[in-house]
Amino acid sequence: MKLNYVQTSNHDAFIAAVKAVENGAAREAKGILVAGEPGAGKTRTVDHFGAERNAIYIEGLPGMTMAYVRDLLAYELSIGELRGFALQKAINEAMAQRRQPIILDEAQHGLNDKANVIEYLRRIAEQVGVLLILVCHTSEKHRFAEHRLAHIATRISAVVDFKPANFADTQLYLQQLCEVSVDDGIAKLVLDQSRGRYRLMASAVSTLETIAVRLNKSALVEADVKGYLLCEDAMRSLRKGAKA
Repeated sequence: MKLNYVQTSNHDAFIAAVKAVENGAAREAKGILVAGEPGAGKTRTVDHFGAERNAIYIEGLPGMTMAYVRDLLAYELSIGELRGFALQKAINEAMAQRRQPIILDEAQHGLNDKANVIEYLRRIAEQVGVLLILVCHTSEKHRFAEHRLAHIATRISAVVDFKPANFADTQLYLQQLCEVSVDDGIAKLVLDQSRGRYRLMASAVSTLETIAVRLNKSALVEADVKGYLLCEDAMRSLRKGAKA
C-alpha cells in the first residue's frame, strides 16, 4: 500500500473552510470545528494540514486540565523551566513569533469545567491571530453549541462535516494508494463493503494487493474478487451481535 495523502472531497471542504476563516473571519473568531463519524478521515486530514503548517497538535484526553495543556504547549514550543506568569508570557511570545495553528483532537474532552481548556487555547489563538481547529465525533458536535458555552460557539466561524467517501473518492483512493490497478466494479465493491469509511478502505487495499500477488496480476477486475470479503465492518458485526 502506498503512503500518499489522498485529497478527498472532505479535504477540499476542510481547506475551503481554512481559507475562508483565515481570510474573512474576525481575529477573535478563528475557530473551525471538524466533525464526522469514525473512519471519515478527520484525523488524517488535520494531521496532514498540521504537518504542512507546523501546527501544534494536542490530543484531547479524559480529565485533561489547563495546567496539562499549558505544559504541553511549553514543551512543543521548547520553553524551559518557567512557572506562572513567566511561563505564560513565554508561551504568548513564542506563539506570536511562530504563528502556529493549534489543533485539538477529541476536542469534546476540553468541554469540561465550562470549557476552560478550550477557552485557554482560544485566547492564545485570538491574541496571535492563528487558527484553532477543534475535532470531534459527530455525536459530540451539538455540545459546542450549548448556551452555556456561547463564549466558545461564537468564536467558531466554520463547521466542516466530514462525510463517508463517495464513489469518486473511492476511485481516487484506490488509484493513489493501491499497488495494483482496479476497475470501477471493484471500486463499487469497496465502497459498498466499507460504507465509505476510509479505515475499512485501507483494509480493502491490503486485501486487493494480496489477491493480486496470489493471481500474479498487476491489475484486477471485478471477476477476480468475486466472493471475497474485501474488508470487515466490525461495527456492523457488533450491532448484529447485540440484536441476537
